[in-house]
Amino acid sequence: MRANNTKVALVTGAARRLGACVVRTLAEHGYKVAIHHRNAKQEADELAQVVNVKQGENMAAVFMADLSERTACQKLVRSVVNTFGRLDLLVNNASFFAKTPLDTITAEDIEKSHSIHVMAPAMMSLAAIESLRNSEPGHIINMLDIYADYPRKDFMAYTIAKAGLKSLTKQLALELAPDILVNAVAPGAILKPAQTEDASGFNKALDRIPLKRFGTAGDISAAVMFLSQAEYITGHTIVVDGGRSLYI
Repeated sequence: MRANNTKVALVTGAARRLGACVVRTLAEHGYKVAIHHRNAKQEADELAQVVNVKQGENMAAVFMADLSERTACQKLVRSVVNTFGRLDLLVNNASFFAKTPLDTITAEDIEKSHSIHVMAPAMMSLAAIESLRNSEPGHIINMLDIYADYPRKDFMAYTIAKAGLKSLTKQLALELAPDILVNAVAPGAILKPAQTEDASGFNKALDRIPLKRFGTAGDISAAVMFLSQAEYITGHTIVVDGGRSLYI
């Protein structure tokens, strides 16, 4: 048994939005949290300060890395373990959402999306295996999107990359069992979309959601928290979309 029994979570792309909410939720449930960012130092530092004030000193620390660099993933995991002494949960949340119409899409667009949404989670997971195996069990949670299953026009680079991440989730679940459980969360219909500012557009979007509301970041972090505690679920994706995908 380890002398330090406080579990440690590493969340990539954690300085803002969903990642920041996941960090706060994990900290509220007793995790020490490693807050990764690429170029959002101020937000990451502010988030760490909030966690450390609310949950106790040294419950959060900030780590910067460009995950598109092949050696960065291993260095990031090593830095987290050196800082906290262990790693129990890896949340591969880092992402970007970019429109890539077919008449303008380039090889670089596809490569960039694949690098962040598939290659980085794969390399992060491989780098974390040794530490996660000591957690009994360790957990990896990948952040997907409902568009991994339902392609969205003009977003080819993003949707095929998220589909690749879903496949990676299943593959790692098979490869890493029984020591490490690997699952995913697929957000959809989260937060009121900016493009439906008019009442008719908003109502039209809402009509496609059976639960009749847009989701919140808290709905996503609750799913992450559930999977982080599960001990007999691996290789699965929890879709958090209020039933939106039933209409696609």
